[in-house]
Amino acid sequence: MKLSRILILVLLAAMATQNVDAQSRKSRKTTKNTPKPAAAAPSPGKILFENMLPNTQKVFVIDSIVVDKEEILSAIPNPKENGTLVPYNEFFNTSENAGQMVYVNGFGNKCFYSEPDTLGNQCLFTRDKVGNSWAKPQPLEGISNFSTDMSFPFMMSDGTTLYFAAKGKESVGGYDIFVTRYDAESGRYLKPENIGLPFNSAANDYLYIEDDLDRLAWFVTDRNQPEGKVCIYTFIPNQTRENYDLSDTPEPRMRKLAAISQISDTWPSEAERNQMLAKLHLLSERNQKSGNASETIRFVINDNVVYRSVSDFRSPANADKFRLLDQLYKQAEEDEQRLESLRDRYHYAAAPQRERMSAEVLAAERALEKLKNDIRQQEISIRNAENLLLTQ
Repeated sequence: MKLSRILILVLLAAMATQNVDAQSRKSRKTTKNTPKPAAAAPSPGKILFENMLPNTQKVFVIDSIVVDKEEILSAIPNPKENGTLVPYNEFFNTSENAGQMVYVNGFGNKCFYSEPDTLGNQCLFTRDKVGNSWAKPQPLEGISNFSTDMSFPFMMSDGTTLYFAAKGKESVGGYDIFVTRYDAESGRYLKPENIGLPFNSAANDYLYIEDDLDRLAWFVTDRNQPEGKVCIYTFIPNQTRENYDLSDTPEPRMRKLAAISQISDTWPSEAERNQMLAKLHLLSERNQKSGNASETIRFVINDNVVYRSVSDFRSPANADKFRLLDQLYKQAEEDEQRLESLRDRYHYAAAPQRERMSAEVLAAERALEKLKNDIRQQEISIRNAENLLLTQ
């Protein structure tokens, strides 16, 4: 009996050991076969953004305002000499293609716009004005197949550089802003280039407008905005592209600059920002008062010729340049008065205030000197062009 009990206990122990081993093998097998979740592949737009990030352009953003998308055109004080933007419905007197815009150049004889082609793709077209009517639409050769959704064209005053918005594989997300240039020799536009960060984002970036004479520019985006709203950024366009220095710009800061998280991060100084803001306000006031093109003037062409009216100019282009020059004269007067006021305040200020104001006075003096130099160069350019016409 005792031996039987011992055998039974040994058998029970062996069975328990086998059961534990089986459970252990099952547990190991289950763990080994559990698939690991696959990491989500980054989207093409995300990859493009990361590639662009190190080349984020250094931009001085003066101001930003949020408006309804329908109010974009009225909220941008772009001088008429640079051309005008008109709602497509209004320009073509139609209810179709709502939300699109037509750009008409400063001479009023050429326009650019977007509308569906025969395949339903939103493409860019141009028309020339012949007499009192517009000729048949022509696609923009060279870029007609660039994207199936292109909109919001704006042609620079040089008649060559065209900005527009497009969706597609070369966009960070939604609409991105692109630039192309017209090649007169081939009669075609060059391959468009994405203008990069901070102008483009994962949201929709619609419209780029540049006033090259006043050195002011705007771009429109719906990043961080509720449905139906857009943000309009006013900035100083760079004459040559300048990127942020990677050696002294940590990645977190670079991402903030690329997103324009705070426009104050882009200001060279508070004084320079205030100065450019005053220039922006002056431009808005001039645009509101503009429209009188027959005013009496006095512009010396040479020792024997003095123009007394804008209509005296032999070239419409020179007449337009003079109107812009006249705006610069007024701006110089305003800046001179502002500088004198600063100097007076500096003279009577206490020592601590003088230290702070000296930089502001110096910046205003430099800006005024540059403006006067720009005026002199513009005067020379207009005189030379008109003298050539007078000798023909």
